[in-house]
This record gives sequence, structure tokens and C-alpha cells, in this order.
Amino acid sequence: MILEMALVIAITDGDTVKVMDNQNQHYKIRLASIDAPERKQPFGKKSTELLASKIGNQRVTLNCPNKDRYGRWICGISYQGQDVNRWMVEQGGAWVYRQYYKGKDYYIAENTAKDQQLGLWKTSEYQVMPPWEWRKAHK
Repeated sequence: MILEMALVIAITDGDTVKVMDNQNQHYKIRLASIDAPERKQPFGKKSTELLASKIGNQRVTLNCPNKDRYGRWICGISYQGQDVNRWMVEQGGAWVYRQYYKGKDYYIAENTAKDQQLGLWKTSEYQVMPPWEWRKAHK
């Protein structure tokens, strides 16, 4: 599914949003290839706020090849020609989701964010626990 000019109507967390298309159809979207801190995890609220500052109430383009097991579309999001998923990693708002990302570009962005101590890589809240490990520990 490709949606152009979808309106971001809610930011659930740093890697999940809700959008509405031009026919007022709502979709729950999971940003592909990244994993942001959970809301209750350190930096979770800040990650959500970071994504909201970029695309909250904005019109975006979605490229969604499939759905996840929860029925959410897994999408690359583009805003004003910029890869929002990569931007979240560049800003230190999310990790590369190692289980699903097969490229190199996002890893370069993550390493740069670490080196520059951006976002979750600099905050005193930061704990060295990626979200996929945190979810297992807090089931």
C-alpha cells in the first residue's frame, strides 16, 4: 500500500502513528526498520515527542509493503522528501531494528548518533537496553 498526503492524526510512541487518508480512512502505522523505546521505558516519552515534533499533524507519504501480526501497516514514512524512519535513528530517537533491517544506511545513522551522543545516547535516563530486550524483561 502506498498512501500519499496521509494526515498524521496521532503519535502513539516513537515508532507508531495513526494516519487518516483523503477518504477519512484511519490506519495504524508501525515505522519500518526501527524500534523506539517503549512509553514506560527510559526515553520513551522523549522519543514520542521527537516523532511528534517532526510529523505530528503533518501530511506524509507512506510506503507500506505489509502488515505485522497486530494488523498494523509496516511503513517507510516520508515527510518533505525525508526518510522519517532514518531521521528518528539519526536523532537518537530509536534503534535500528536488527531483526528486520537488512541495509547499512540506518546502522551508519545509529553509529553517528551514538558518536555524537544524540537523543537516547546522551540522556541520563538512557539505559543500555534496546526495546526488544526491554519488552522481554517486562512482560
